[in-house]
Amino acid sequence: MTDELKKVEIHDYQAFGQLITEYATGAKPWPETLEGLKQATKGIATIPDTYKALQVIQACEEVLLLRLPPRRMTEESLAKYGDASAKDYPLPDFYARQDEVNEHDFYLSRVADYTIAVCT
Repeated sequence: MTDELKKVEIHDYQAFGQLITEYATGAKPWPETLEGLKQATKGIATIPDTYKALQVIQACEEVLLLRLPPRRMTEESLAKYGDASAKDYPLPDFYARQDEVNEHDFYLSRVADYTIAVCT
């Protein structure tokens, strides 16, 4: 395992959210391998080579899916973030542009963010 923790970098939140929405609704089958996801997201996201496998879980209405971030990422984030103003907390840029997009496009961007975000 590498010491550097890398996150998925989303370049186009709307396009990534559209893809995830298509997987969730069954409009497209989701990839069964990490390489398949890398191919499907080519140009819209970069998946670091530190990831070695893919696990897809689709929640259902009757079960609360409690998805925990990786322990090491959580511990490092707790150590990193202190008493500074939350205005400096790193968020994807689309949150600052809510007034510039319609609800549908904002929704797709949110889907992308919460699908990949690991709260670090």
